[in-house]
Amino acid sequence: MEKPDGAKQAELIIWLTLGVSALVALVDKWMGVISAGELAGALLLYGLLCIIPYKIGQGSNAARYVYTVFFAISVLVMLGGGLSMPRLDFIAGVFMLPVEVYIIYRLFQPEASEWFTRHTE
Repeated sequence: MEKPDGAKQAELIIWLTLGVSALVALVDKWMGVISAGELAGALLLYGLLCIIPYKIGQGSNAARYVYTVFFAISVLVMLGGGLSMPRLDFIAGVFMLPVEVYIIYRLFQPEASEWFTRHTE
């Protein structure tokens, strides 16, 4: 079975959101909001998170659930400590919330769910 459009779109959009997050971290550094060490830590984290869209593209059912859990955790972090986040990070996070919901919607549509289930067998 060929990868459904929903899974393809979700994978691409996750790559784009990781790129936007890395750019926001760079802008935060250029504006002096975060230190060089914080920038390095953020870029390392985003680099590690690149495993998720890669694995989703490979058909990993677990990766889509891990992505969903990370999304839920990020929402809780924003709600709990959003005001202490750098302003640009918070704004980007708020604007990306609907995008993240769309990604999860596409990952869990019936055709995508069937593809992920078949891929794990």
